[in-house]
Amino acid sequence: MMMVPKLGEWCAMDEYTKSAEDFQSAADEMEALLNRFEAAGYDGGASMGGAMQALIFRMAMGAPDAATALGFMGSCMSTAAYALTEENGTEH
Repeated sequence: MMMVPKLGEWCAMDEYTKSAEDFQSAADEMEALLNRFEAAGYDGGASMGGAMQALIFRMAMGAPDAATALGFMGSCMSTAAYALTEENGTEH
């Protein structure tokens, strides 16, 4: 199991370009994994819920406190909603 470094340390990384590339690679891999689940006939809600639970668990393990974990999750949700809005030209 790969452990994520503490969130504050991740945010303070100097290698912005590497971090941006790692971020995009991880997002692409998660999308590919969910597509494989769908193609294999997995229940969409169950497979997405399981993937999210695993991600949230690992993120929470690396957080220094609950407020940081919740802030990080909120930021991720906000970014996803913004990306969806930009992609579809709609507001959510």
